[in-house]
This record gives sequence, structure tokens and C-alpha cells, in this order.
Amino acid sequence: MAGEVMYKVIVADDEPFMLEGWRTMIDWQACGYELCGTATDGEEALSLFNAVEPDLVVTDIQMPVMDGLGLIHTLREDLAYTSKIVIVTGYSDFNYAKQAIRYQVDQYVLKPLVPEEIHQILMEMIEPLDKRREELHQQDGVTFTDDAHVDHLDERRISEEYDLEQMMNIAKDILTLIEAGDTDPIDNAVSKLLLMTENAEVSLEWIHHVIRYIHGDLLRKYGKREVCREILCEKEWHETASWSSGTLQELCVRISEQLSQSDLKKLGTGGLVAEAVHELKQHYRSKIKLQDVANRIHVNSAYLGQQFKREMGVSFSDYVHQLRVEEARKLLRRTNMKITDIAFKLGYHDAEYFTQKFRAHTGELPSVYKNKNQG
Repeated sequence: MAGEVMYKVIVADDEPFMLEGWRTMIDWQACGYELCGTATDGEEALSLFNAVEPDLVVTDIQMPVMDGLGLIHTLREDLAYTSKIVIVTGYSDFNYAKQAIRYQVDQYVLKPLVPEEIHQILMEMIEPLDKRREELHQQDGVTFTDDAHVDHLDERRISEEYDLEQMMNIAKDILTLIEAGDTDPIDNAVSKLLLMTENAEVSLEWIHHVIRYIHGDLLRKYGKREVCREILCEKEWHETASWSSGTLQELCVRISEQLSQSDLKKLGTGGLVAEAVHELKQHYRSKIKLQDVANRIHVNSAYLGQQFKREMGVSFSDYVHQLRVEEARKLLRRTNMKITDIAFKLGYHDAEYFTQKFRAHTGELPSVYKNKNQG
């Protein structure tokens, strides 16, 4: 990049160690950028923005005085800033992601920082930044907007709001399927997402935002597991041209299978907890209690409960609900059974309580899940 004009960057984050990471962990110059300053809140970032006039703004969401979304709203709506914005946050929240896309944020990245991922993002933005710079040089400074154009934008915005809601719901389903080890429906869910682009419902750029969110969420949760990290760092996550050939589905399935294998390894080849899990998988549809399983494998129930939580990472009762909810999801997708009948089949004698547990594990009502995943 020697001799070339670098693109100017400012970073806003209220955590000192994060700002230090941006200064020292990222090779800005090698990627074609110059870090021109940092800020610890939105108002400070606005002052820095006016002084620097950056090509790229990187901001955290949760900051004092003015948060990241407030900063972005001001930049886009009040200052008509049209260049690049990247959100980096520790909050894996779909509402944040949806707001970010509404404000035309270019990338949504989850903490902790992964230098390889940041470098990839920076390199991807060079081409559109080059194009924008060329367009600005060619402009004659005359712009106008007619009423018909405004009406068209309003109609498009309403349509995009609906499409965005659909995309984020599919993304949530994909993450749930990956983490549950339910690999069969992953291919269909990813295909459904990509099909929205092929049908011209949404732009490829929007799909890229959603895939980046899925990738970032997985990287944040499982990036410390060596084999998972190897898969998550593969370049195909960023190569949109290869997605239609099934590459994206394959990556999601491989991660799901790896997570399932890791969970099985927690049990070892035998032992107390392995016996308990075996019993649960045989009898979770009935009204089973910790004491029942303890009696069957001849061990103290309190000790079993402690060992189960230590090895599995969840309590005995939570694991029972997890098994039941996963079975319920399959029945809702593949059968026409009534929700009440599914509840009774899985050991719930109160359909309302089943609905409560299903929503706690999946984030939505059984009826909503059924309508989305059938037909």
C-alpha cells in the first residue's frame, strides 16, 4: 500500500482495553487504512468525525452519553454520511443486528476481536471505497430529489422492513439448528435464506450482513474450540460467489457436527453421567425425575445432580426440557399433531407450561414455529 492514499478510520469504544486492541492488534496500513483517532462515547466520536472526515467509522453499541446506534443515526440521518460503518459489540442480540442493517451498517461484528476477521472485513471494503472515491471525484455537486423518488424510497423501506424481519428469523433458526445438532433441516434453512436473493427479494449485500451475523455469533461462542475455530476461519464464509454451490450449507453442517461430537466427548466412554444421559434419552417423554434416574443407576441423587451439572454444563431438569423441546421441534415440522397432543406426548400435562418452556429454549411460540416451518 506504499505510496497510495490511505482511507481514514475512527474508532469509538468505551472500553480502554478494546481501544488498545484496535491500536495494536490490527495492521491498518497493510489493509490500506490509517487510524486517525479514537473516542470513548458517541458525542466524542461526532467531534472526531467532524475533524477527521473519515472514510470508515467503527463503533461499539453500548457507550455512555451517546450510544453507537445514536451515533450512527446522527451520521446517516443528520449528517448524510454515506461511507462505511462497522459495528463491533459484545451483545449477540438480533434487535441490534436489525437496527444496524436498517441504518445501512456495512458490517456487524461480535466481540472478542479476531484480527483475522477484522482484516478480512477491511480488505473487503477497499473495492467499494475505491468506487465511492471515484464517484465523488466525478460529481459536479448538483443533486436533486423529486417527490416520486421519495415515495418510491418509502415503499421500498416498508418492503425492506418485512424482508429484514424474515431474514433475521431464518438466521435465528439456522443458529438454533446448528447448536442443537439438528443437521437435516440446516440445508433447507440456508437455501431459503439464499433464495431470497435469487428471487430478487433482497440484495446480496443484505444476505451478507445476516451471514456475517451468524458467523460472528458462532465465532464468539465457539471460536476457542480449536477444531471449530479452524472451520470458522475458512475463507468460504466470506466468498459470496461460492454460497450458491452449497458451500455455506456445508460449513454450517460441519460446525453443527463438530459441536455434537464435542458434547459427546464430555461424557467419555462410560461413567455416571453417561449412564444418566442414556436413561434420560430413553425416558424423557415420561414424567422422569432426578431421583428416578439415581435409583436406576444406584447412586445418591444429590451427588448425581452435582456431577451432571459439572459435566454437561446444564442442570438435570434443564437437560430434560432441552430433549423434549428438540423432539417437539421435529414433531412440529414433520407432523400435523396439535400442540396440546405434542405437549402430552412429551410428558407435559399442562400445554401452557410446555409453551413456556418451548419459548424459553427457542425464543418463539410453538404455533409460530409450526407455521414458519411447515409448507
